Parts: sequence; C-alpha cells; structure tokens
Amino acid sequence: MSHKVRTTMRPDEEIEVGNAEYLDLQRQGLLVGDSANEDVPPATAAPAPPKTPEAPRKTSTSKES
Repeated sequence: MSHKVRTTMRPDEEIEVGNAEYLDLQRQGLLVGDSANEDVPPATAAPAPPKTPEAPRKTSTSKES
C-alpha cells in the first residue's frame, strides 16, 4: 500500500511513499497535513532510567587487640 504525502522539506510537492517510509516520516514529524496527526506506535521502547548509586554504608568496625 502506498501513501501520498507532503513533507516539511517539500510541502509544495506531493510524493508517494510505501508503508515503512510513511511510518518513518511520521515518527520523525516530517509529514504535513492531516496524515501527520494519526496515531503512530513508538519506534522503540524508552530506555530504563539509570540506577542512582547508593552512598556507601558505614559499618561499625571495632578493633580487637
């Protein structure tokens, strides 16, 4: 299936693209007009937030002689 779209790079020119290229353009926000407002699944999952390092815990040490 092909789509006729206008891009932000050439809004005066209508081009025909395939499904994969259409989704790529849409995800990148490069489409102009009604086709740019359709819901698009996210390209990838968001990375997990980095773990914050814990401060070293003080342990009680006793010197035995």
